[in-house]
Amino acid sequence: MPTTVIWVLVTIAVVAIAAYILIMIMRKGNENRIHKLEEEKEKLLDLPVQDEIDAVKKMHLVGQSQNIYREWNQKWIDLSSNSFADLEKHLFDAEELNSHFHFLNARTEIDACEKQLDLMKGDAENIRGAISELAAQEQRNSTKIQESLDLYEGLRNEISENAEAYGTTIGEIEKQLNNIEEEFTNFVTLNSTGDPIEAAEVLENAEEHTIALGNITKRIPEIVKVVEEEFPRKISELNEGYAKFEELEYKLPATLDFKQEINNIQDRMKSSTEFAERFELDRAESEIKLINDDINELYDIFESEYAASRLVEQNAGSIKSYIDHTRENNKNLLLEIDHVSQSYVLTGNEMGQVRAYQAQIEQATNDTDELLEDIAENTEANSVFSSRLKAIQGLLEEIEDNQLKINDSLSKLKVSEKDAQVKADAFDIELRTIKRYVEKLNLPGLPKEYLDLFYMATSRVESLFKELNKVRVNVDTLNHLLDISNEDMNVLEDATDKLTDDANLAEQLIQYSNRYKTTDGEVAKAFNRAVQVFDNEWDYGKAREDISTALEQAEPGAVDRISNFYFNNKEVPDYKGIRR
Repeated sequence: MPTTVIWVLVTIAVVAIAAYILIMIMRKGNENRIHKLEEEKEKLLDLPVQDEIDAVKKMHLVGQSQNIYREWNQKWIDLSSNSFADLEKHLFDAEELNSHFHFLNARTEIDACEKQLDLMKGDAENIRGAISELAAQEQRNSTKIQESLDLYEGLRNEISENAEAYGTTIGEIEKQLNNIEEEFTNFVTLNSTGDPIEAAEVLENAEEHTIALGNITKRIPEIVKVVEEEFPRKISELNEGYAKFEELEYKLPATLDFKQEINNIQDRMKSSTEFAERFELDRAESEIKLINDDINELYDIFESEYAASRLVEQNAGSIKSYIDHTRENNKNLLLEIDHVSQSYVLTGNEMGQVRAYQAQIEQATNDTDELLEDIAENTEANSVFSSRLKAIQGLLEEIEDNQLKINDSLSKLKVSEKDAQVKADAFDIELRTIKRYVEKLNLPGLPKEYLDLFYMATSRVESLFKELNKVRVNVDTLNHLLDISNEDMNVLEDATDKLTDDANLAEQLIQYSNRYKTTDGEVAKAFNRAVQVFDNEWDYGKAREDISTALEQAEPGAVDRISNFYFNNKEVPDYKGIRR
């Protein structure tokens, strides 16, 4: 047999064997999946769903709970009869297809069975959960009812034991308690006749209503206490105060109608009680706040009027004396101004001010007469009298303060004049001392700038003495001249210090540089120039500068050494400290 034929036969055999093996593998795989589905189906059938449904059925549910039970029971019937039968048929079809080597179709059928089984598992789980919830709801109701009843009984006992604290609201509170009790009765009926779902809703409402009523009843006693105890007590006090005022013949402000205010307050109290009875507690509390504000305002008025009456009684009798005292002060101040004006120029319009005070005092006198007459006739409330009295007192106090200020300023005129005289004498002494001091320097001449400063200061001081010698001295002018004279003397002192230092140092440096005149041409030139400026131009600062520059080049440090020695040994001029 040819070799080619042999290889063909071998190849066919190998392919056939491989195909067989593949077919067996596919068939076995499908069989395993079908077997697993059968096992899962049996597990699902073995679940105690029916037992759980039967247990809940024995609870004899009614109403909403019964409707829920019927819905889930029907779903289980559909699942256990129809869905299982349909799954069984598809599993059988998959087995048939697999046994006849329709592996791909069998696989498609198996995939569909797996999806269907997953859905059935989910449905079964949902059914069991819903049935379990029905049973659990009844148990929860049994547990919760005791807690809710305890809460309700505690609230009812609290209200019963403190019924008086709730005032006229007790009727509405009892009504709400009865409504809650009816809700509990309805719950018991529903729960015992087999409708735990609806019973739970009723119980939830009953508990919420109990808590809400508890919160309301916590706020009511304070409202009742304020309206029925505190406010009546305060109104009684106000009425007593009003009666006392009438007895003392005290008037209240014309804008206040006391009896109408009390009526308004009582109307508000009635409104707040009605709000509380309807459980509109926010409105009741808002009304109470307004009432409290009104009552406090009345208290403030009575206290203010009583304080005003005390003030009027204590001060009305002395106000005339105060006016007389102020008038006398004004008269004496006018005389003092007239006397002082003979010696001093008054620049503050003192006379005009005091005459204006006189007019104000006369007006205060007229106002006081009218006030005392009104007080005697009791025409207005004491608070009005008090305000008028305070206004008069305030005016008199202001006048008196101004009188004292003017009197103080007058008394200071003599002091200011004496002080100016002392300072002017000091200026004069200092000028003479400076003149003698400069003369002792034996300078060839004085710079014009220095002489101008000296003559200006002398002129200022002469003007100061001239003002002091006038018949009527102007103290403001004196003070002005003192200020500018003092400034001129400061400038003159500084200029004298500089003149002295420049002249003395220039002279010493010129003498010292003489040793270099024959050996250093620059020093010789500076020497001659400095001497020329010193002797003929009297510019001692420039002479000092010229010789210092040349000497420093010839002998570095010599200028500083000579200057330091000079300043360290310089005596304090005798014109220093005269004005200190």
